[in-house]
Amino acid sequence: MLYRSSFLLLVACALHLVIALKANSWQARLDKSLLSVDLGVGSRLRLLNKAVKDPALQSDVRAAIDVIRERGFGKGHPEAIDLLWPTGTTARADLEGLTALRKQIPEVLEQLREQPAVSPFAAGGAQSPSLPEPTEVFASVVTLATDRAKQKELTEEAKDLLRSTPKGLETPGYKVVRSLDGPLSLGKPEVVELREYESFMVARTNMSGSPFGGNGGATGFNTLASYLFGDNAQKRAMAMTMPVEVTSSSSAGSVATGSMAFVLPKSDADAPPTPLDGSGVAVDQVPSRLVAAKAFAGIVTDAEVARQQTALLDALAAAGVSPVDATQITVLQYNSPLTVPWRRRNEVAIVVIDDTGVVDEVDAADEVDADKVDAADDAGDAAAVTSWYDSGVRM
Repeated sequence: MLYRSSFLLLVACALHLVIALKANSWQARLDKSLLSVDLGVGSRLRLLNKAVKDPALQSDVRAAIDVIRERGFGKGHPEAIDLLWPTGTTARADLEGLTALRKQIPEVLEQLREQPAVSPFAAGGAQSPSLPEPTEVFASVVTLATDRAKQKELTEEAKDLLRSTPKGLETPGYKVVRSLDGPLSLGKPEVVELREYESFMVARTNMSGSPFGGNGGATGFNTLASYLFGDNAQKRAMAMTMPVEVTSSSSAGSVATGSMAFVLPKSDADAPPTPLDGSGVAVDQVPSRLVAAKAFAGIVTDAEVARQQTALLDALAAAGVSPVDATQITVLQYNSPLTVPWRRRNEVAIVVIDDTGVVDEVDAADEVDADKVDAADDAGDAAAVTSWYDSGVRM
């Protein structure tokens, strides 16, 4: 037992050393200097200077060119991509997102052609908002011009349009207990996480039509947003959280049914505001449970969700993990609709039972994120995150 514990400790230390070296590689520094939205000019130039002067840059570029020459672009490009844009860099994530968009954009256009043009504020949905008073608009402009706190808030909201995950929003608490290999993406297996979630409260509304896009999604979002921002019995506004959860259930010979849910802030979870009669909003408690989640980038379409669901179920079957109900799938969406499409962060999730008894030896909370590159140059940044669901303020 002592030998095994010592061996695992050495493996963990070695893993952390490799991750730390990668975090200080020229790829990570160049990636952060060019694509981070949070760095100042000085930090950006320092990282760029270190990346350009790294001797490994020229050797890695030459190696990538040699791989493509020897093996061709079709077979050699995953290895070349790993050399130039390794997993963990924003550039790698952008490549994966742009690759996904090649399938998703035609699917979005096809869904739009098939759906009738219906206003999201039609009967049964939220009421159409009235235009603001000109005096209120003028007052808001004056306040924005003089209030530095408002200016900073607006700047952060603009940066969120380029972030995979918005900053400063609450998310449900959970612990990663195991990681599984999913399908290959650019030569690397995608990650499926098994997460132990704490119980949390949501505001939920039922949806009609296609749950993953179209008019039903717009109506559901506006219904829940109205409740969250004060259209409730107590006239109490709450903070926005993430992710937005869209759940679909279907079985052979039946029509799919769906619902959308907003996670309630912890400060309001014990005594949430009462939904108005006829609003279509219900407040539910989600119990603690084990969830398998697989991330994917780009735009949520029916076809994309079907592909991700199949990939997730295949990974679970290979690992001996059983879904509680394979026909019920949930999609978690983190971003504003204005976020650039290839940076959007989504996850497909399903409640599972893990009878294998396998637990990862190295705790995910101990992983080193590539964003910790050159901490001295970036001391003001928020703490590194350990997964796509972990970037907000824990509830």
